[in-house]
Amino acid sequence: MAFSRIAVIYNPNAGRTRERQAAVDRFAYLLREAGRSVDVCPTEQPLHATALARRAVASGCDLVVAHGGDGTMNEVLQAVVGTPVTLGVWPGGTANVLAAEIGFPERVDEVVQRIVTGRAIAATVGKANERHFLLMAGIGLDAGVVAGVDPELKRRLGKGAFGVAALQYIYRWDLAPFRITLPDGEEFEARFLVAGNAGAYGGGFRLTPEAGLTDPCLDLCIFSAEARFDYLRAAAAAVVGAHRKLPGVTYRKVQRARVTGEFPIPVHLDGEVAGHLPLTLEAVPAAVQLLV
Repeated sequence: MAFSRIAVIYNPNAGRTRERQAAVDRFAYLLREAGRSVDVCPTEQPLHATALARRAVASGCDLVVAHGGDGTMNEVLQAVVGTPVTLGVWPGGTANVLAAEIGFPERVDEVVQRIVTGRAIAATVGKANERHFLLMAGIGLDAGVVAGVDPELKRRLGKGAFGVAALQYIYRWDLAPFRITLPDGEEFEARFLVAGNAGAYGGGFRLTPEAGLTDPCLDLCIFSAEARFDYLRAAAAAVVGAHRKLPGVTYRKVQRARVTGEFPIPVHLDGEVAGHLPLTLEAVPAAVQLLV
């Protein structure tokens, strides 16, 4: 696939700003030297990446590159899903799970080479109510951790801020039950759910190891346990995907699920807080072209 007009969307204030700007400038220079048209689009505020990506799609770009973490990717995804425009991800943020999943490089020259080569896959996209996700939806425990991350601490410590939030959550331990209903009528009471569209997860865990970006289903990893120890044991086992054999863990492949709760249980999509239950989860096969 030959890309002729490319937009790169990035946060100019994230991380080491001078280094990031220099990398973006070199990225644009190398692609222009290769005969491509490049639009450089810095974000100015939260959720601005979606508006910039919509503008890029409308202006005729055939590749939109999200430079940053998985949150930036998710914002750009909202604008390109369901269109012929290809989504590219250039890792440069706190969490880069998608880049790890597809083995995408960080070095500028290697990213440019991937673009010039132009290989893409038709990836399944998850849908949670009206918002899309490419990696995972998390309900309960991990969403509570994400919601508890201090933005200033995240800026200074990066991934370490999630560790701090996790310790704070373990201390509070306020898991509330919710219900999962599958299309065949099967029901579960759970306290933690990951709906995975990819095998990789943050922190080196593999909570949905059978999931894949071209799989037409979502993988549900359902946890019904209540005790801290059960989740600490599951976390250790999840590094190699062995948690599925533990008591209180259920694994299902589905195309749709309904999740409801009596309490305002938090939800995250691709590592970004995305409201509370209730939620309808759905797999949308071949919904986005993804640069690999």
